[in-house]
Amino acid sequence: MIGVRARERGLTLLELVVAVTVLALAVLVASDGLAVLGRAAERERRAAVAQDSEESALELFRSELGRALPLDWGVIEERRSAFVGTAERLRFVNAPPEYRAHGSLDLWEFALEEDGNGRRLVARRAPLVRDGTGFARLDEAEPVVLARFDRPLGFAYWGRPRDEREARWWPDWPPGERLPLAVRLGAEDGRPPATVVRLAIDWPRTCLGRRRGRGCE
Repeated sequence: MIGVRARERGLTLLELVVAVTVLALAVLVASDGLAVLGRAAERERRAAVAQDSEESALELFRSELGRALPLDWGVIEERRSAFVGTAERLRFVNAPPEYRAHGSLDLWEFALEEDGNGRRLVARRAPLVRDGTGFARLDEAEPVVLARFDRPLGFAYWGRPRDEREARWWPDWPPGERLPLAVRLGAEDGRPPATVVRLAIDWPRTCLGRRRGRGCE
């Protein structure tokens, strides 16, 4: 009788050990599964944050560039609009919106800087001072990183630059009397983002130079 009870106790302890072992394995598997889910959720969260950052950056780019003004700050001998663009950087002048009105026009720069294998979109802004220095004040402006992209991006300009007869996309826009009709920010491999901003006016209307010539109002 005592042997039977001992065997029963032994079986009960063995079953308990097995149950605890199975439970521990189940907890381990569940923990690994939760960790995988947690990492996936974190990747999705980071992707969503990056997407929101990209969309906000592009919205600011469209908003500010869409208000670019065709100001002529050249001289009589050579009309020159306040706009210059390359594949990595563009500079222009615009009027601030009503909520940011401060009595002067703004100098703007949007630049694409290397960031590992991708690019970061950086903005600079400074008030326009009519002292003949052009965009030089932007060199001292504090840069603001708007977004980071995991792929190379570049600017392109649609229109007909000086001495060109064909309107098409150009990798840069030299100083001249005309503004481009549109500016595109897109990936070199054709992947998103790709946004095109149409400029409202492409012909100089206001002269900021010290000397005014024919055609300047």
